[in-house]
Amino acid sequence: MSTKKTYIVTFTDPDIDTASMSEVMHVSADALQDGVSMLATDAPLSSNTVYALEGLGSAIAMMSDKDADALRKEAGVAEVIEDFEVVALGDHNGYSVDTDVYQGMGTEEVAATTAYYQAYADAFAEFRQQLEEFLGNLDNRNGGAQFTPHPDGPLPRPPFPPLPLPPRLPLPTPPRLPIPTPPILLPKQPTPWNIAMVKAPAAWVRASYGSGVKVGILDTGIASHTDLVIYGGASFVAGVASYNDGHGHGTHVAGTVGARHNHFGVVGVAPQCHLYAVKVLSDAGSGQLSWILAGMAWARQNGMKVINMSLGSNQPTVAAYTTAISQCLAAGVVVVAAAGNSFGTSFPFVGAPANSPGAIAVAAVNQAGVVAPFSSRGGTGNQVTISGPGVSINSTHLANGYRVSSGTSMAAPHVTGAVALIRRRFPTWTPLQVRHRLVTTATDLGFPGVDLTYGAGLVNCDTATL
Repeated sequence: MSTKKTYIVTFTDPDIDTASMSEVMHVSADALQDGVSMLATDAPLSSNTVYALEGLGSAIAMMSDKDADALRKEAGVAEVIEDFEVVALGDHNGYSVDTDVYQGMGTEEVAATTAYYQAYADAFAEFRQQLEEFLGNLDNRNGGAQFTPHPDGPLPRPPFPPLPLPPRLPLPTPPRLPIPTPPILLPKQPTPWNIAMVKAPAAWVRASYGSGVKVGILDTGIASHTDLVIYGGASFVAGVASYNDGHGHGTHVAGTVGARHNHFGVVGVAPQCHLYAVKVLSDAGSGQLSWILAGMAWARQNGMKVINMSLGSNQPTVAAYTTAISQCLAAGVVVVAAAGNSFGTSFPFVGAPANSPGAIAVAAVNQAGVVAPFSSRGGTGNQVTISGPGVSINSTHLANGYRVSSGTSMAAPHVTGAVALIRRRFPTWTPLQVRHRLVTTATDLGFPGVDLTYGAGLVNCDTATL
């Protein structure tokens, strides 16, 4: 008996319906189920079921290698590929620094928070001193004068006739004296260097901080954090129903996109966007192609305006990704993907899914605007589209903390945040128009014009939202 494996079947018609799928795959209509809703549960896949990803032109099925070979020859089938592993593209070796001080805050955040509380304490101490002086003057109603007795002793009291007692009159209510209000000192929101580098603060008011723009974070999930607001999500990891992040990668990415402007911690590129946690990677930081595709289908169905995919694998273009991205773009969803961390390896090029046509592939640069040594380059398939800060990026992490990490995973969310600002500023624009604005307003890096290393250059939120 042949061993069954999980395969991804991509059809030539991206808008294929379930009835046509069953005909092409020679299975009964009863054997097909909605793959998005089924994979969003923690139930295991059934070997007798085909999981249709309607709207993406693909399906997930368990079959033998022989059956897969036969299916590849069918008319209407573009690709049959065995499900493969996809990994998070952050925490690159040698570039990840875990800053765990002051309950997880980074050094700059510690200094800013300490200065805030010290300023408040100083102001309150000054107010208390003023209040004590004020109350002391009230007690000293005689102005400091002392009573001195007569030198000859008490004088005799003259005989006065008895006077009637005066009527009891209500005592006047003393006026309420205003109590000084202590100054309310709100600390200035610390702006991380990377957020300033992409000129996000200059675009905030103009683009309403990205308010209300739906952003899907396809990653390890998003953990609860005081710097983040999660508006919903789903999990497509086998056996896991919750979209909570037990790894930290997705939470870090989410913070760079949309950490709140709330006077502490970090702040994201689009601090009022609506973050959605689409868990497609396990708490070990890896997942399967089938999970990613299901997450993309969910994002498309649920009206995301942009999705961030800080994940990938070192391989050429995959038809399933290409079709899925094309369908997302047709539905108005901008797709931003990390270029990869494989430069210097046997596959130094942009990896999948960033190498699919239509995806915005993001390279990583350091604070000086120089490409990170690990950042994948163009050269085959889709090229690098644009660059973002991706070395030593401080962002939200597990346990309500913060962490410094590096990778093209950290670069991509800067561009995703920029897309959220553009979509808020120009809500009727298509994904193609958004992409055009990104590349034509980027700050040029490297060789003049678009190149294989930096693409169009560093994303510039200010000029992109003019």
